[in-house]
Amino acid sequence: MNYVIMRTHARIPDILSEEKITELAQSENIHELLTRLKDTTYGEIKLETEERVPIALERVFYHKFMQRIQQIVRLTPTKIGDFLRAYYDMRFEVTNLKRILRGKFSGIPDYEIKLNLIPMQPHMAPDHEKLAELNSLEEVIDALGNTPYANLQERLVLYHELDALWPLELTLNSIYAETILQSVRILPKTAKRMIDRIVRLETDVENILFAIKQRDEPDAQMERFQEMFPVTFQITSDQLAEIASASNIRQIIDGLQEPYRDIISPIHTGDVALIRTALRNNKYEIAKSARASDEFGFNVVLAYLIYSELEKDNLVGLVWGKAQGLAPEELLKYIVIPKI
Repeated sequence: MNYVIMRTHARIPDILSEEKITELAQSENIHELLTRLKDTTYGEIKLETEERVPIALERVFYHKFMQRIQQIVRLTPTKIGDFLRAYYDMRFEVTNLKRILRGKFSGIPDYEIKLNLIPMQPHMAPDHEKLAELNSLEEVIDALGNTPYANLQERLVLYHELDALWPLELTLNSIYAETILQSVRILPKTAKRMIDRIVRLETDVENILFAIKQRDEPDAQMERFQEMFPVTFQITSDQLAEIASASNIRQIIDGLQEPYRDIISPIHTGDVALIRTALRNNKYEIAKSARASDEFGFNVVLAYLIYSELEKDNLVGLVWGKAQGLAPEELLKYIVIPKI
């Protein structure tokens, strides 16, 4: 274990600095951004086509991050390596399943759904691209029937009743949270606490965002909030019902405990992307605090992976922002840069 911790310490300086991220944000376009990225560990990135450049680069940055995960996994003891692989594989698989379900719900062509999938081997679901080729959302869920995602079948009734995807997405969130919180027990104490806090925080924030979306739904749905939100932590189903039925959303959000109040407050201006940024910043603060508590414990490895994931998110955000013509100062609002 000491070996992997020391090797991780050596890798942390490779994380892109604040100066480098700022330089990338100031690029005139995506091609200049890639040129400025050449002198980093990413090296030269060649694109096969000028079409769908942000999507292609998103896949590149996910692939780079997954390579870092594999490098760490190869160095760690088997059980902990298995946890790390499962933690991130399930995280990305749930993202892919959401993208497939959204695509089927919206009638997006199969090839476009597949373009937006994170490039990865299946974890607990069938092949993701084959799922994307199925004829309907119901067929996708049926194909997941003998997997840990089988609970989606029970939520189809609510999906059809509301004609909305969110009951299925919340179910995927809950399956992910429950699975990870059970498997995290094998980690050292401080590392376990770190992942536990992050998973609970992510789940609560997603629940709040879905509750906010329900504010235009009929009041009769409020009676079913326990059913709608199968897993809650610090933010209870009663609080979620209050959010969904509130006439004054500002008063309710401002009354939330921290860190939720700070994370969700951009909802007052409708900036959900800034909420995601605030959530990432809180994850970073959790990782930084855990790392500082023991510079030679396994939480250093987890902190490095969280820093790497933030870097991946930053790069994905930068290329999409450049594609949309956002100014550097606007882009940097949505960036979380670890202070190494």
